[in-house]
Amino acid sequence: MKRIFIVLSSTDTTLAKSIRKCTGTEFSHTSLALDNNFEEMYSFSRRKTNNPFVGRFKKESFDTGIFAKSKECLCQIYTAIVTEEQIEKIKEKLEYFRNSKRVFKFNNLGLFACWFKIIFPRKYKRVCSQFVSECLTYACPEIILPKHYWIMQPEDFKFVQNINLIYRGPMQDIPRGLTEEEINEYIEKYKSYDTNEFSKKKKRKK
Repeated sequence: MKRIFIVLSSTDTTLAKSIRKCTGTEFSHTSLALDNNFEEMYSFSRRKTNNPFVGRFKKESFDTGIFAKSKECLCQIYTAIVTEEQIEKIKEKLEYFRNSKRVFKFNNLGLFACWFKIIFPRKYKRVCSQFVSECLTYACPEIILPKHYWIMQPEDFKFVQNINLIYRGPMQDIPRGLTEEEINEYIEKYKSYDTNEFSKKKKRKK
């Protein structure tokens, strides 16, 4: 038995804040991790910390780059049990992106396409949520997305079927190295948590 982890985050960069303000959502970034220490974590994000407009496929770490400067930012983490075959398929997809990282770029137009729910495929362009959704669609058919992966936004992962919430809180407090028993305890803890509460609050304010 293996597990994968989907990490939603709301870093303090100007671009991330702008995305959240324009979309009225909590989260602006999505990452996919293959281990409970989050050492094998991947996404599409900025190539250099201070340049938000040039991005690519990359391995991420909570201890470097933008994450290192956003220790207090809000995160929400989901997990799912997957088979050995599914893990290998995810790794196969990751290897494809890794081997082609010189041609794959951040999908700046994709931010607007996702926002307006326009399916606009671009062969060598991805945003973070498209990348994670594509990996799940390719390898894990039982994980059901609420939308086509080309229009998935970070907030949409709150409504993915057959994944479980295990953490919500500051990045600096994310539990690492959890045992299977501890993961199940967190799943039970968050079982009744309403992932759509933020959206309800936004509507009430309006």
